[in-house]
Amino acid sequence: MTRYWLVFVLIQFFAFGTQAHHSMTHFEQAFTEMEGTLVDITWRNPHVFFFLETEEANGEKKVWEMEAGTIYVLGRAGVTRDLFTIGERIRVVGNKSGVYDDKFWVENILTEAGNEIMVVLNGESRWNDEIVGGRGQWTNTAFIKDNEIIDRGEGIFRVWSPPADPSISTVLEGPATNRLDNIATEAGKASLASWDPYAFDDACELPGLPRVNFGPHPHQFIEDGDKILLLAEEFYVTRTIHMNSDMDPSQQPYSPVGFSVGEWQDENTLLVETTRINFPYMNLGGYGQSEDVRIRERYVLSEDESRLDYEVIVHDPAMLTTDYVQRGVWFNLGETVHETYDCVPKTALH
Repeated sequence: MTRYWLVFVLIQFFAFGTQAHHSMTHFEQAFTEMEGTLVDITWRNPHVFFFLETEEANGEKKVWEMEAGTIYVLGRAGVTRDLFTIGERIRVVGNKSGVYDDKFWVENILTEAGNEIMVVLNGESRWNDEIVGGRGQWTNTAFIKDNEIIDRGEGIFRVWSPPADPSISTVLEGPATNRLDNIATEAGKASLASWDPYAFDDACELPGLPRVNFGPHPHQFIEDGDKILLLAEEFYVTRTIHMNSDMDPSQQPYSPVGFSVGEWQDENTLLVETTRINFPYMNLGGYGQSEDVRIRERYVLSEDESRLDYEVIVHDPAMLTTDYVQRGVWFNLGETVHETYDCVPKTALH
């Protein structure tokens, strides 16, 4: 069956307020509370899933597939796999899908022991005064840490993490940041109606630029001779940035992450320009992107090497009425990147 829905929720560059890899608009706005037996948990990237068995009004059993945040988003707030027990009776609150009759976006879980756990980035308590989880419980302490490799990086070449406080503003100045839903052309919006995020997820497809750099997750810059590698933890995708290269970008093959050329503006400022991108979406909400897209990035390291301010400018006149601009900050928390993207295509499970 072909599934159609319009997308009004923007997943922004490096967005801190949105949990899912895709648009949430096919979930009902009204919250639903359910109770049942926790029959399974999938604790892996790209998302954690809980499976809840309930009893329908007709007495039949039904298993709900309940999507939550990522391992990093949950873990940074103290939510770990051992807080849940298969077979326990739990209560959940979240949003039913308006498209699928067995899918659910879960925000809060009340365990059999009476502990309330938030399994998304942002939300509020439902049953208890005190809860575990949520961005409010993030600290600027490393979640993923390896004592053997801490402090080996120098300058920009280390792991950079989102700060605990999402309101911290960048020191970079320039054109105002904006939203895709305000600047997308009709061509840019044309793919919204046919965008199928679950087909994308079920096939374990990986996003390209610019989406691969989204999300409240660590990013690592790695020095590799005359190249810089940029590893994004969320999807475990590595980009190559060519430094001091005489290669003609217009002669390079297209790919989802394109061809990136970098240069040092000064010892603390890295400039990157990327072309030859053939990933057809500007985000995982379905906004279209053409192969003429050009992305400029600027990364500015603080003098004490404690923070990295970034700027991303997307130029795609066919899909945007003006350049798409986003800025933000990453901190040096001494984290490492361990988790891999271990998605299993659903076709391989049958």
